[in-house]
Amino acid sequence: MEQFEELNLKRLTEIIFKHIGMIIAVTLIAGILAFVYSETMIMPEYESAVSIYVNNRKNNDSGQTLSSDIAASQMLVDTYVVIVKSDTVLNQVAERLVDEGLGGYNAAMLRRMITAESVDETEIFEITVRATNKMNTFIIANVIAEVAPDIIKDYVEASSVKVVDYATEGKIVAPNIQNNMLLGLAVGLLLSCAFVVLREIFDMRIKNEDELEQWFKLPILGVVPDITSTTLTTKTGYYSYRRSPGAYEYRREANANGGKSKN
Repeated sequence: MEQFEELNLKRLTEIIFKHIGMIIAVTLIAGILAFVYSETMIMPEYESAVSIYVNNRKNNDSGQTLSSDIAASQMLVDTYVVIVKSDTVLNQVAERLVDEGLGGYNAAMLRRMITAESVDETEIFEITVRATNKMNTFIIANVIAEVAPDIIKDYVEASSVKVVDYATEGKIVAPNIQNNMLLGLAVGLLLSCAFVVLREIFDMRIKNEDELEQWFKLPILGVVPDITSTTLTTKTGYYSYRRSPGAYEYRREANANGGKSKN
């Protein structure tokens, strides 16, 4: 005797469509909450970047750039990135920022705000500054672009460093409200579907005679009526019953000829 119905794709679909209203409501609520949280609770962050070109060409008679010089420049990019994030550079940047009206920064704080990496394995590397104030991002980035090249040339001989692009006003990069809202919708959908399926699986109550017959494969001979309601609920043949404030009260139904019922 099977006491549990088989859980297959068809049954899962039936469970989901049975509770589709609740699933849609929970999904929408989760998406709205994610939108509100992203819009009001997360502080926006902005980024500005400067591009710097590294030239490692040594003096030669032909005046041509050799492939070995290009390869050497690409290899030195990582060295330049380390120099840019050094205390020597960042302390000077912090001092220059005071002149720009941005006091309160130190080397450690600036290092956490800066990322630097090569651009597509070329001789150009990019310095990106991330902060919660869009004006501060491009000011800091441009000060780094002014300070770093001279210090780099002091440390690395026979090379030159030139700024390709200076930074502009910072662009917002976080939070990504659209992605957060989509994530909220997805989480709400998955959680609501999981909840209704698990509740249906672990709910061992028999809700009607159809489920009883389906589970136990036995014919239904009779059904016990519900007499807990305070109103007249069930009529069986010649008699009906209702629950009175005291006890159960039975009354005889009127006959088909219009006779009065007898209490």
